[in-house]
Amino acid sequence: AVEDRCHGASIPIEMEFTPSRISLAGCKNVHYDLIFLLDTSSSVGKEDFEKVRQWIAHLVDTFEIGPDRTRVGVVQYSDQPTTEFDLGSYGTQQEIKEAAKSIKYYGGNTNTGDALRYINSYSFSIQAGGRPNDNAIKKVVILLTDGRSQDYVLSPASAAHKASIRIFAVGVGDALKEELDEIASEPKSAHVFHVSDYNAIDKIREELRRRLCESK
Repeated sequence: AVEDRCHGASIPIEMEFTPSRISLAGCKNVHYDLIFLLDTSSSVGKEDFEKVRQWIAHLVDTFEIGPDRTRVGVVQYSDQPTTEFDLGSYGTQQEIKEAAKSIKYYGGNTNTGDALRYINSYSFSIQAGGRPNDNAIKKVVILLTDGRSQDYVLSPASAAHKASIRIFAVGVGDALKEELDEIASEPKSAHVFHVSDYNAIDKIREELRRRLCESK
């Protein structure tokens, strides 16, 4: 990891996408163990975090949810990571949407590296409702952060990649592009998003949905 980074190197970018014409039915052929990894540090704020809750609920519509289909879990982090609900907790879209409304906002620091270690060691395990022994089920993380991590991310991100965890890194505002690149899977161009503020996260929803629906 690069120790000294220029904070000004993070240039907010508005990403405009034409709404995808892909049929949501396409995602019925792609089933995931999917973890939303959410920055709930003090810089986010309660008002913007409500937009994050709504964003998750909308993205859940992308998938066919069920015990034998896509399972969804949520981990939030600031000073330390905390599971809001495990992959095995809910079996329907509506249950996940209702649970998303109650995701807690804590405030605190931004320890993204610890959060990555946590999802790698726990969140996809059988104990958490994951299906690590089913090669047909792909492991995916959608990480959303609005700031620079206060610990190193490269090593835990690399460990997750080696464990076949596909990571999408979504940066908001002052999130560092270099750090998002360290976190995200290859190719970076397909797995890194960067928007100016939380009002803009909906603008990337269709493009993120399209990439998630692709089997490769």
